[in-house]
Amino acid sequence: MATDQKPLNPELNPELVDWLKARQASLKIVKTTTTPSGKTIDWVPIESQHPSGKIATPPPAELAREAVGPEHKGEQIAKASSFELDDPTIERGPAGTVPILRPDIARLSQFAGVQDLQVKRGGLHVNKARPNPTPTNPDPFRYFHGVDNQNGKLYGWDGYLNVWDPAINLPAGGNGTDHSILQVWLQNYSTGVIQSIEGGWTVDQSLNGDTQPHVFTYYTTNGYKEEGDYQGGYNAKYKGWVQISNSVFPGSRLNGISNFGGQQFEISMKFQLYKEPTTGDLNWWVAVQGIWMGYYPATLFKTGLATDVDWVGSGGEVYSSLPNPEQTQDGMGSGYQASGGWTKAAYLRNLRVQTDMNGTMVENNGYASRDAAVSGGADPYTITLDMESSSSWDSYFFVGGPTPILIP
Repeated sequence: MATDQKPLNPELNPELVDWLKARQASLKIVKTTTTPSGKTIDWVPIESQHPSGKIATPPPAELAREAVGPEHKGEQIAKASSFELDDPTIERGPAGTVPILRPDIARLSQFAGVQDLQVKRGGLHVNKARPNPTPTNPDPFRYFHGVDNQNGKLYGWDGYLNVWDPAINLPAGGNGTDHSILQVWLQNYSTGVIQSIEGGWTVDQSLNGDTQPHVFTYYTTNGYKEEGDYQGGYNAKYKGWVQISNSVFPGSRLNGISNFGGQQFEISMKFQLYKEPTTGDLNWWVAVQGIWMGYYPATLFKTGLATDVDWVGSGGEVYSSLPNPEQTQDGMGSGYQASGGWTKAAYLRNLRVQTDMNGTMVENNGYASRDAAVSGGADPYTITLDMESSSSWDSYFFVGGPTPILIP
């Protein structure tokens, strides 16, 4: 284990200090490095993530969605966002190790205890048409959504998301835990409890330590009730996620942000339930920019997501901590509504869903829904869909807010 780790501040939350110490002790850390943005990375032997050293083989590289796709109606092609570790001059761990982002205990000290750490409960009610509406969200009226919904027995999803740095925690008056996300949800309800695998990019100061976009993954096995090892949580904060790539990891800061009215930057993402040919094991693989980043073993879910998905949603989520969340000015995507369109609003494009275990991908053909943070109240966020558009973007949509744009 590396010996250059600084001691923790004794004034920090004792429960969180003990939690971090136990987490760090469970990792076989061989080197610790720091990214240009100041994030601490622990490098562990890839095989140490499994008790017996058994790490799955990723799907073929050609199945991962390429980093940059088609242009939009003959206009400029969006550029691919990059990651901090893409710079070859940045210090890395030795061969055979993978990066694990270390939680920043100083930032987490605002939370009362371990179970309060960035619990992501917006997915509890993002699909209003789910067959079993329980359990109810313990804090249901602080989330806004603009979502494309696709129902059916599905086995994966892929698409492109353009990248922005929306303003959050506006206006002042909340507790600083607001977030803005562009993402996909893959959920199963057959067990009576929501199971979900999620990913995309997020702007969340309490999670990331800054207001820049970061790649994220998230999972829950128990309806967002409890987070912990093999139960759920963000990124690699708890056990469950298996890191494969030595260059991109959950929590990676994105370099390359779209310009309003100008150059667009984006990431590709792919989620695939894949059966390993040699063992028959099922794993939920996640690719970013054409790179298989890592996976969630399907056995985490026992049933439900262990075999398939009931619903796939993709779009935007804003959480406001204001006493009256209707007053929020947090941006979703670019911060402008869907009517802005190309170069002005956030988009997800070339959306596909996986319809069988053989990896067959078909164009998404979903329907739009919006979710106001106050029941019956105002919703300043909008979404406009164009499914199976017969354009180079295939199925796509624009989403965002709260600022409206009037198109002449």
